[in-house]
Amino acid sequence: MKILIVTPESLPYAKSGGLGDFAYSYGKALAKLGEDVSIILPLYKQIRTKHPEVLNGFFDQYDFRMGGRTQGCGVFHLYRDGVHFYFTAMDRFDRDQMYGYGDDKERFACFIMAVNTFLTRHNDYDVVHCNDWQTAVLPVLLNYNPKKIKTVLTIHNPAYQGWATRDDLMSYFNLQPGYYDSGYVRLGDSFNYLKTGIMSADKINTVSKTHAKELLNDHTGFGGIGAIIDWCRHYDFSGIVNGLDVDIWNPASDPHLVENYTYADYREKKAINKRAIFKSLGMDENFSGALFSAITRLSSQKGVDRIESLFPELAKRHAKMIIIGTGEMEGDVLYHALQHPEVYLVKRYDENLAHLLYAASDFFLMPSYFEPCGTSQMIAMRYGTLPIVSDVGGLNDTVFDISKGDIANGFTFYNWDKDGCLKAFHRAMDTYDSGRMDPLIKVGMAGDYSWDKSAKQYLALYHSIDWK
Repeated sequence: MKILIVTPESLPYAKSGGLGDFAYSYGKALAKLGEDVSIILPLYKQIRTKHPEVLNGFFDQYDFRMGGRTQGCGVFHLYRDGVHFYFTAMDRFDRDQMYGYGDDKERFACFIMAVNTFLTRHNDYDVVHCNDWQTAVLPVLLNYNPKKIKTVLTIHNPAYQGWATRDDLMSYFNLQPGYYDSGYVRLGDSFNYLKTGIMSADKINTVSKTHAKELLNDHTGFGGIGAIIDWCRHYDFSGIVNGLDVDIWNPASDPHLVENYTYADYREKKAINKRAIFKSLGMDENFSGALFSAITRLSSQKGVDRIESLFPELAKRHAKMIIIGTGEMEGDVLYHALQHPEVYLVKRYDENLAHLLYAASDFFLMPSYFEPCGTSQMIAMRYGTLPIVSDVGGLNDTVFDISKGDIANGFTFYNWDKDGCLKAFHRAMDTYDSGRMDPLIKVGMAGDYSWDKSAKQYLALYHSIDWK
């Protein structure tokens, strides 16, 4: 089966969040299963700067129409890790950042139209797998492709949808206003990219079973997108939990660690990594208590207020906390952290430090208010660090509370419980102080977080598409 993954980002070239991990690790997993897989994404300025080798692989060049305008596009190709990577080069992506511009809806309309033209010129794919709003209009355009192509849309975060106007249908995508007037692409009073994909893709999924249920049951959140899925595409919608790139995230071979380890020697080696990170941050290397960590976007969605509520408890329980992250709440976190010497905030994303922190920590905080899947909790468990999570989305599918017996691998709390995170913190500390961590750590480190099972589920989803 020949598969094209269409994504706004992918490691190892461009990443801002979990989608970048998904595209790369899932693509590699498909290739290992013997599939012919390609990934196509925009050629951002940062790719040209950091990966100039991409520019050596010129592949194609063409123009396409957007309303009354002509847009040029170059395509570059590179083969890596069993995956064909294609990069669409256009002036709108020659900027310092990947996202966050006032014309993002037009920028990604250009990307969608460029991929649509690419598929017309290279028309031999069996499946086109779109991801999030930045690619979600592509399935409706492929209805006009001379060859029938199976389409799947994965919703990684329903909070971001791509809002545009009725006139943008023609000026961006050469589509008639009837699509809007009929309600097919309209949500409220706007043309909605994500809804367009939900209505037009052959199959739709999200990145965990629990989050799929949450969306179907939530008819008011996220602009009502869950109601659209429930009423219009209920039986074409499913949840598949993300996997991890276990080649990268492996404490036994991770080059970012001071000492590598397995379950057999994790106590001694994690302690060495803990001292190393304390030293690198100028903290007390001889501290003997528990270390809590969070590697997260500092936003309300991620439960930052819940993390802050633990700051006053750290000194009482002889514990420290290290947070790595940026976001709209970083000023608030810094203000509260400065009042508690047990808290160290790193206001940047540092890949080397993140790997070391997973290995050094005893507990990992992920108290999100919603979390479609999440991979950090799986990384933490693989590194022998026990997660403390809310019972939402993929967290609920992967983390099982200490009360669950033989399958327990962490601490969970009810999302509706305003004191749930605080209670889970104290239960975790009680477990730490009583020396009952080993069974949970053993289950966590032995877990299968690879892409193998999930990739096979996606292949089954592709094969389930029937046009009869």
